[in-house]
Amino acid sequence: MSKKYRALVDITWPAPDSLEIVKKAGGLRKLSPEQLAKVKMKTCKAGKVTDELIESSTKWLLKQGLIEEVDGVAKHKATHKTSEEH
Repeated sequence: MSKKYRALVDITWPAPDSLEIVKKAGGLRKLSPEQLAKVKMKTCKAGKVTDELIESSTKWLLKQGLIEEVDGVAKHKATHKTSEEH
């Protein structure tokens, strides 16, 4: 069972199927407009709980105080958005 986290602020991250594009470019900010248009994003609003965060980002998000680990809370499915919807 994966860990669940409550977002303390709105959080947006690349969906798993878009993560490789972002990694190859060296981050979201380095993507061309054409590449960015193809990236699917997930969002978790502040106060909601999700277990869909990218494992490599979880430690940093916890350290920055942007998420907190929760136990026994109903899961919130992150919503999918394209970069054009941001």
